[in-house]
Amino acid sequence: MALLSVQNVSKTFKDHDYRVHAVRNASLEVHRGEMIAIIGPSGSGKTTLLNLMGIVVAPDSGEVYVDGQKASDMSDAVRCRIRNQYFGYIVQDFALIEEDTSMQNILVPTLYSKHKKSSKEYREIINSMAEKLQIADKLKSTVKHLSGGERQRVAIIRSMVNDQKIILADEPTGSLDKDNSAIVIHCLRELAHDLQRAVVIVTHDPDVARQCDRTFLLADGSLTPCAL
Repeated sequence: MALLSVQNVSKTFKDHDYRVHAVRNASLEVHRGEMIAIIGPSGSGKTTLLNLMGIVVAPDSGEVYVDGQKASDMSDAVRCRIRNQYFGYIVQDFALIEEDTSMQNILVPTLYSKHKKSSKEYREIINSMAEKLQIADKLKSTVKHLSGGERQRVAIIRSMVNDQKIILADEPTGSLDKDNSAIVIHCLRELAHDLQRAVVIVTHDPDVARQCDRTFLLADGSLTPCAL
């Protein structure tokens, strides 16, 4: 069974007197252990689709299933719990608190977790991931002193700190140079292939998409498989 299943979802927005079809009848299944890319031009609806997949917004039609659970049947409270339990988000601008340390930023999602670990357990998990991502020496540094690549790696650890099974990454390499982009994509591949997470990347970079297991093109709201 797919960990995340999107079935014929559509989403429209009103723009003055026009209705914009951001996503039209999109279907996609994401399984444990794979990394999927969604590519397309700016304004094609990629971020909207990612928000639909993460049950951040509800579709106008169609269904989203998370580990077999139908999102449309969930109450607001259950939907919030499922988001916190299953999804880790990596957004374009990192969404980090500049004046706080890397460790403090990473620990933010733990404040909302229903299955809390001890402080010692969290720090062991974070230290282990930071070693793998080569930023163990930056955990006590304030975010404002980090490079773009270091910030992105902090955001990746934050997305995983509650053992989330699905990682949704919106342009994770968009503001990074080639070397830092390679490190970030390698980290995401390890999450998928070694730790059996489901990773979905929205990107405009074909080089990033080529490193994914499957690639889909979103154009004019329509989602289709593609080969690069």
